[in-house]
Amino acid sequence: MATFRATNNNPARTRDPYTMNRPKPPAEEAPIPDGPTERLNGRATGRRNWAVYLAVVVALFALNVAGVALFVGWRASHLARAALEPPAAAHPVAPAQPEGFDVSYAREPLRVQVGCSAVLYLDLDEPRSNAAEKVSDLRYDSRCGDQLPSLTLGTGAAGGSQVKDSDTDAAGCEKAIRTSPVGPGASVPVRKGAVLCVLTAATPARMVLVEITDVGRTGTAGMRATSWKVAG
Repeated sequence: MATFRATNNNPARTRDPYTMNRPKPPAEEAPIPDGPTERLNGRATGRRNWAVYLAVVVALFALNVAGVALFVGWRASHLARAALEPPAAAHPVAPAQPEGFDVSYAREPLRVQVGCSAVLYLDLDEPRSNAAEKVSDLRYDSRCGDQLPSLTLGTGAAGGSQVKDSDTDAAGCEKAIRTSPVGPGASVPVRKGAVLCVLTAATPARMVLVEITDVGRTGTAGMRATSWKVAG
């Protein structure tokens, strides 16, 4: 019986004679981990924006400072000009003069100071305290103790009346003397705030408003008088 050997058509793989020095296949390299990343162009843009914003703020601040400086300079210049200008002359306002009366003196102070139970005369035409009896328009009688001093019309007065208001004008005094005069021998107690109208008998005659401003101890009193010339 015949035996047939099949032929191996696959060539035998050649062996490497240097198996010890055979290089190993390169190992697959591990990937390098990525660190934190950022956009370089983004940071630069943010810094430019902040720089622009800061420049705008500085410019606005400088503009405000310049405005304040201009206002302060203008105000100082205005005040300096006002200080150099001479003040306007003040024109005193004269009290309203009733028809037929001209003011001869206004709010003239008079002081009376005498002893206990003493007499002093006042001339309201000048005016004068401690005048002669024959030209006096008021007689001041001091009292002792708790009694109040008193005023009576003098020989130089043509009439008089006690009024309530220290702002009474000449026409008001004329009416008061005509309608409620102080009679012969009558007196007016000297109290602070008392007001008396007196018409003098001088030529020209004067209408005088006398106000008691203070009353001190025995024999002391302060008065204030305003006089109008009476048209004759």
